[in-house]
Amino acid sequence: MSLSFSCSPEDGKNGIDGVDGIDGTTNGLGTLILTGDITNEDAVKIIEQGVGKDTHTIIVSNTTNVTTLDLSKISVVTKLEVIDNEKLETINLSNLKSILDNGIIRNNNALTNINLDNLTVIDNLRVSDNNVLPLISLPKLLSNAKNLYFSRNPLLKNLSIPSLTQARTLFIANLDNLTSIDINTLENVSSLTIRENKKLTTINLANLANAFRIKINDNDMIKSITFSNLESVTNNIDIREDLLEVIEFSKLSAFPTLNIDSTVLLTTVDFPLAEVFSRLQLNSPGKLSTEAIDQVITTLVNITPAITETVISINGIASAQALIDAETLRTNGNTVNIIE
Repeated sequence: MSLSFSCSPEDGKNGIDGVDGIDGTTNGLGTLILTGDITNEDAVKIIEQGVGKDTHTIIVSNTTNVTTLDLSKISVVTKLEVIDNEKLETINLSNLKSILDNGIIRNNNALTNINLDNLTVIDNLRVSDNNVLPLISLPKLLSNAKNLYFSRNPLLKNLSIPSLTQARTLFIANLDNLTSIDINTLENVSSLTIRENKKLTTINLANLANAFRIKINDNDMIKSITFSNLESVTNNIDIREDLLEVIEFSKLSAFPTLNIDSTVLLTTVDFPLAEVFSRLQLNSPGKLSTEAIDQVITTLVNITPAITETVISINGIASAQALIDAETLRTNGNTVNIIE
C-alpha cells in the first residue's frame, strides 16, 4: 500500500513518532492514495488518519483485497479517481458535495454501489468499464456539470440525474442493459450523444430547450424520440435508429441540418414550428409514410415568410397534394427531392 505524508523534523513533535497530529495528519493529507493489497481494516485506518480539511485528491487504484470504502468524511475534493480495483464492491461518498476538477470511476470489476447522493457540483465525470455496476444516481447534481461521460458499464440499467439543468457535454454510450434515462430537467447542453445502448426503447427530453449538437444513433430498440421543448440547435441534429417510427420536435424552430434515418417506416415526423434551417434530410432507407410526408411538406409550405434556398430530401410515396406543395417550395427557390 502507498500513503504519503510529511513528518515534522523533530521526532514526536505535535504527534506520534515525529508526525504532526494523529500520525501527522491533523488537517489531512493533500493526496490520499489507497492501492495494492490493503484490506478493509487497513483502508479504515488510512482514511481515519489521512482525511482532513487539506485533503484535495482521493486516489483508489489497483487494490486487490479491499471490498468496501467509507469516504463519507469527505465533502469537497479537487480530484477523485477510482480505477482498476479488483474486488471493490461499495464506496460511500454520501457527504461529497463537490468535485472541483475530475472524477473518474473506471474498470472496477466488482463495483455494485457508489453513493454520490449529495453531489451537487462537478467539473468532469467519467464512469466507464465497471462490469457489474447496475445504477448511477446523481439526484442533486444541478447546473454545475461540464462534461459527463457514461460508457461501457454492461449491467447498468438506470441512469438518473433528475435535477440536472445544464451541461456542456453529456455522453451516454455502449450501455448494453440501459433501459431508462432520467435527465428530464435538462434545459441546455452543448453536445448531447446517446448511442449504442441496446435495450433503450425511448428517449424523452421534455425540458431541453437549446443545444449546440445532438447525435442519437444505433440504439437498437429505440422506436420514439420526443423533444417537447427544444427550440434551437446551433449545429446539426443527427438521428440514425433502425426501429425509429416517431420523432417529435414540438417547438423546434431553428437548426442548420436535421438528418433522420430509420430502417423501418417513419410514421410521424413532427416539427410544426420550423422556420430557419438549411438542410432537411429525411431520405431514410425505411422511408416516410405518405401521412408523414404530408405532415412535413404542409409544415414547410406554410412557413411565413416563405423559406428559400433550403435543401429538402425525402424518401417515400407522396400524396398528390404534397407533390403540388413541393412544387411551390421549388418555385420559392428550394431544392426538393422526393424519391419513392
